Amino acid sequence: MEDQLKNISNAFSLVLDSLIDGEQYELLPPKGPVDLPLPSVSDQELDAIDQDIYGQDEREEIGGISDVNGIKLVESHEIKKIVLPSEEQLNGLNIIGISGTNNRILTTSFHLILAQSSIVNFKYTKGFEKPYFYTKSRSASAILVLDNNIFENTYSVHTYNDLVGESNKFPILDHLTKNQAKPFRFKYDHEKSKKAPNSQSLGLAVKFQHALELASIIDTEIDSDGTIICIKDGALFSNSSEQSDVKNGLRKLLAWSGKKKMFISISSKVSESRVIIKTLSSQPHLIQDYFPNQGINEGTIAAFGTDVLLLKKILKPGYRTPLIEYIEKTREGIIKEPGLEGLKPLTCYYHKRSKPYNFVRLEIPKFMWEENQALAEFAILIAIWQYELGGDKPLVIKAASERCALDHDKWVIEQQMKAAFDKKNLELVEF
Repeated sequence: MEDQLKNISNAFSLVLDSLIDGEQYELLPPKGPVDLPLPSVSDQELDAIDQDIYGQDEREEIGGISDVNGIKLVESHEIKKIVLPSEEQLNGLNIIGISGTNNRILTTSFHLILAQSSIVNFKYTKGFEKPYFYTKSRSASAILVLDNNIFENTYSVHTYNDLVGESNKFPILDHLTKNQAKPFRFKYDHEKSKKAPNSQSLGLAVKFQHALELASIIDTEIDSDGTIICIKDGALFSNSSEQSDVKNGLRKLLAWSGKKKMFISISSKVSESRVIIKTLSSQPHLIQDYFPNQGINEGTIAAFGTDVLLLKKILKPGYRTPLIEYIEKTREGIIKEPGLEGLKPLTCYYHKRSKPYNFVRLEIPKFMWEENQALAEFAILIAIWQYELGGDKPLVIKAASERCALDHDKWVIEQQMKAAFDKKNLELVEF
């Protein structure tokens, strides 16, 4: 963790040394970043602000024909009781959690963007082996320039410049793999649909976070003869990442074929999720299975805006729905590439057995289910067990989230900024 903090703070310290002198700044006419040859936030990243984490657009109509095609159950329609794992099932099991976060420091002249991801590996044994705990983090930083006068021309020496001249729509994953230290550069774009600088830096921050989470899949390659269950926080397909990044990041999972390894994503952010609504709309015969003799029809189902209201009636605590083959329209392009069809998510919901009785949404790649249904069911069981242990999120995810927190890093950099602004006689600190 100390190394990560050192990397992030050092990345910005040299840039802050390149701030223009305050007296010189006051003599310059105002100048925005429009002429800078830098990329800016893409429309996709801005659109993601209006979507839930799965890519469901809040403006999208639920009942459209194109919205329900291709949805099907891959299990029988009955709800499934979850029996928590036994000591024997856990013995020798490796559980890996992937989580990420982002933070920003906002001034009137530029925004600093911080992002980090971490993995944590728990190994469970029932004998007298030494406790095993492994963690690894990845970090990235960026600058969103709002004021073209704020830095001396030489500041680009201290930044990562391979994106200079790129269009607004660009993959970031490969660049994150190459660049481990210097901050990226972006410019504010006044022609975007969301003109608030805060929105544009937020879109970039989330993009970096999700790309780092994808990059962390490489770090899950541990030596083990036992079963490995990898649990990712959030959606399987990030709505804030370029589809090429999602493809390149998740493509690595295909190498897990034939191995005792499973990948599953989990999220409690289901307030806008509509998988059940769309499933019942596409297969109305299921309505009577879940709501027998209650006078519920397709019109009743379509009137709901969230699955949560239906899940309260369908699921009892300690039960999950059957797996549903489903993908949001905004993410369909990911699985259209030949060879990637097996990454299509299979989705289910689980109703927590202890207070608060929340719901979580779980996703697993289709090819993993098709290859080994027993192991896939075990992975779902383990993710749910970890969620019950953690309370509000899986225990291994909570551990990973604690290790990628950026609050302290942000505070350290803010102190650096205050000192740098004071040294240069710049009165721009407003955080």
